[in-house]
Amino acid sequence: MNLLIVHCGVQCFERGSALPLMKYLGFIPFIGFAIAEVLLRSDMNSRVKKRAFRWCVVLSALSFLVVMPLTGLDLGLLVAVIPVLALISFSFIRYTKFCEWCGTAVRTNLPFVDKEHCPRCGSALS
Repeated sequence: MNLLIVHCGVQCFERGSALPLMKYLGFIPFIGFAIAEVLLRSDMNSRVKKRAFRWCVVLSALSFLVVMPLTGLDLGLLVAVIPVLALISFSFIRYTKFCEWCGTAVRTNLPFVDKEHCPRCGSALS
């Protein structure tokens, strides 16, 4: 027996049945992360790429926070996800540098990676 529960103005079904629209809404945050990855690999100016990357990461995190309550999960889990999502977004923004010369995105938190020079052209990272 599926009971209909109204949670935050959205109709959710009890266990065993998911909201039909949720299978599509769940992809929204991942589309934002995919757009950010495409921006990292594009041939744009490094300053434009840096600003676009920051906006994509922040908007992806916010869309994840909007989609989370729509799944019908506990509020406690949502409260636990917020600091983790903030830490992940901060680390993406903090540890991704862009080469001024060629525009390559370099993640500087990886082990065994030269954190001061671009792997593509060898120029110093700022």
